[in-house]
Amino acid sequence: MISPKYTNSHAFYPLSHFKVVPAQINLYLDYNCPFSAKIFFKFKQSVIPQLESKHPGKFQFNFMNVIQPWHSNSNYLHEFSLSVAKLIRERELTSELFWSVSESLFKNIKKFSDNANSDKGRNEIYADIYKAVTEDVELPFSKEEVLGNIQIAQVKDESDYDNAGNAVTVDVKYFTRYQRTVGVHVTPTVSVNGIENGGISSGSEPEELAKILESAL
Repeated sequence: MISPKYTNSHAFYPLSHFKVVPAQINLYLDYNCPFSAKIFFKFKQSVIPQLESKHPGKFQFNFMNVIQPWHSNSNYLHEFSLSVAKLIRERELTSELFWSVSESLFKNIKKFSDNANSDKGRNEIYADIYKAVTEDVELPFSKEEVLGNIQIAQVKDESDYDNAGNAVTVDVKYFTRYQRTVGVHVTPTVSVNGIENGGISSGSEPEELAKILESAL
């Protein structure tokens, strides 16, 4: 189960959507992973609507941030989504926005591949991510609010050097610890009620995915 803290941002449906305890489907995804993008689009565009139509209120889908360190921009993409999630929680908005932002990040995956912006600094890449996302999604937050959670201040004096991170570092740590605790290493990974389902892959067709998940009912 995902922490209640992240329900308003990472869970596809609000708690008010359910009359009974739903099956919990965790999608462990990395924004820099093309296979994660492939399965995300299948779930969002086909599997989730199909299962909700056939079994209303029986499934909950949770987005689980998995930062794959061998992709140089993975951390920045996840931090961006976590900044949006933080603002969603603070404004008491719905998760629809988080999932739309995630869809945009996957859509723009090639713009943030390993060699796409290797000549740019960290804060420049954050700004590029903001530009790409806001061409697809209208954010109810200012650029300063979104980037203010993640940009790192520039310092010149060595006495000011630190590794304190930014306003979403605590969220990065939460999801990293979560994936390590449950033994998730590969993206995408999908678990059903806390148990990894090895039969699910990015190559699975939407109808096949829906059938596998229906067996959890």
